[in-house]
Amino acid sequence: MVVTASIVALSTGCATSVQNGPKVRTLSIAEASAYERTLQARATPSHMLPDRKYVQPVNKREPCKLPTTVDQLERSNFRAFWDGQCKNGFAFGLGRDIAISDTHHQEEITIYSADGDNFRGPSVAYDFVNNMIHYVTRGEQYPAATWFREAISSDGENFQIVQSFGVTDEAGNNLYTEYSPLSPTRFFLNDSQNVVFKFTDNSAMPVVNASVANFAAEILDPTTKTSGGVAIIRYGTGEVRHVKLGGPSPEMVALPTEYFNHLSGKLKAVQVALAAGQIKLERAKQIEREYLHMACNGKHTIEGLDKATVTKICDWRNKFKPAYDKSLAKYTSEMEQLRKRAEVAEQQRLAQQQINVQQRQLQQQQSQQELQSFSNTLVQFGQQMQNAGQQSLNSVKLPSTQVDFGPVKPLGGGVVVTCMKVTDSSAYCRD
Repeated sequence: MVVTASIVALSTGCATSVQNGPKVRTLSIAEASAYERTLQARATPSHMLPDRKYVQPVNKREPCKLPTTVDQLERSNFRAFWDGQCKNGFAFGLGRDIAISDTHHQEEITIYSADGDNFRGPSVAYDFVNNMIHYVTRGEQYPAATWFREAISSDGENFQIVQSFGVTDEAGNNLYTEYSPLSPTRFFLNDSQNVVFKFTDNSAMPVVNASVANFAAEILDPTTKTSGGVAIIRYGTGEVRHVKLGGPSPEMVALPTEYFNHLSGKLKAVQVALAAGQIKLERAKQIEREYLHMACNGKHTIEGLDKATVTKICDWRNKFKPAYDKSLAKYTSEMEQLRKRAEVAEQQRLAQQQINVQQRQLQQQQSQQELQSFSNTLVQFGQQMQNAGQQSLNSVKLPSTQVDFGPVKPLGGGVVVTCMKVTDSSAYCRD
């Protein structure tokens, strides 16, 4: 999965930011986790079962309490329908809950127990005004559940579809992912203990500009959705930066290994939860298939509702198909263009890299040639100096001019010595 590669990317970044980047200070574990502790110190919201309200479906003559909400009861011209059985005065078994007013239209395929409770059962809820669908398979204890949500927005030229898939545990912690079939960006979120760990994975985007971030890890305040504490950013070049937020400007830092492992664990927990949730969510998809098989056979009716409303659940997505197909074609074309640009950019990068290698090799060869030439020059110069020195020695001769002083007679007689002047300061004498 992409998330696995992202964990590896973070691991690589832990070394990259420290070894290859500028000299930065390493945060202590206390400083790195300070923002988390501030958020965790706030009161954690309780997760209590909502108070049940009931309404009698207008299409049922026998007592058949159907769960509803205060919000629905207060809406103008509100009315409810139950397409299913009744037992012990409550809606029972597999069926479809339809709630309509002047301002909303919501439906839910679900399974009610004998006491009108579906908190431990699967359900598929549709919001036809806000164009949303929500699959839920609940756990043994509220609010534990596995869920999938899809939201569609379409205003003519602009079409968006956002999908979320996640798991909620008994403490109310949410581990989930958000994505769109019309975007390469995917988010992984670990919302636990009043802290949101958000991981943005853009690695599916073709790398045209290597200076753009393709993965980021940040910490959010669940109330304001603002980032704080520390963040990790990985760029298309492979460079990874650790950043401390909250000061006058972001500060480049190095996260301690202990805290880095803490963040990686939060991301890994989302991956594990989603893998396990796939099987659990299948129960909600199953009851949808079973009900639609009955309701969309062309013969199904519900007392008090026209055919268009009865079959709305069967074909409500069809109205978005033209806009979706157009947006998908546009997105596919844009991604293909980006891939081509990325291929060209990569080819240029490799070509430039080869040129740089060749230039370095040429420079090395030139340097070696210049060094060899200089060495040869020194040898030649040394040889010339040696030859010149020898020639100088060979050219030194005694002066040929001899000056005869004549015989020198010692006082008082004795040997007669004859001297000849050799230089201005020396003479040669013989007897």
